[in-house]
Amino acid sequence: MNKQKLFRILSVLGAIFAIMGVISYVYTVKTRGEVIQHRVEIPKEFSKYFDRILARQRYADMGRATFMSPENRRVNWRMFDGDYLLVNFWATWCAPCVLELPSLGRLKKQFEGQGLNVISISIDATRSHDDIKAFLSNRGIGEFAAYLDDVGEVQKTTYMRGIPTSYLLDRRGRILYIFEGDAVWDSSSSFSFFKELLNQKSE
Repeated sequence: MNKQKLFRILSVLGAIFAIMGVISYVYTVKTRGEVIQHRVEIPKEFSKYFDRILARQRYADMGRATFMSPENRRVNWRMFDGDYLLVNFWATWCAPCVLELPSLGRLKKQFEGQGLNVISISIDATRSHDDIKAFLSNRGIGEFAAYLDDVGEVQKTTYMRGIPTSYLLDRRGRILYIFEGDAVWDSSSSFSFFKELLNQKSE
């Protein structure tokens, strides 16, 4: 093999490795997500409520699961794009879950029309949608909590060690924080956190 042929072979191999590097990078970005550059600091008084707070280091979305809306329509996460979304997971048999629902309703009301949406999704496996709505109505809790993971799709694709667990998503449906445990969502420290979140420049 002469030097000219060897040079051509090496050039082709070099091009192949370069292409593989680009493909590998694109795959990494798509599967791991871009690094989250800007994050609002959680006030200490607010963070004390939770058992644990997980801050995502890279962007990831909630997947393609569907669930039932209070209007009995099947919806998915994409339908909430455009606003920050606090999504809370609860069940009728979970006392701390039920106790924090009214404060979630007040948080929703406080920031209504300002770019923050709040929903609560029941993971009750043995109760009908009508049962969930009646349960909420009897306790004076709004229909923001009448979403239902009726076929378990959300639970299959969402990390939860237990409930209540709440996810905070950005305006593009990407996970920013996972809050484990119950909280007083209408506290001054909570309002301060969400106010700063809404005032920050979107990525």
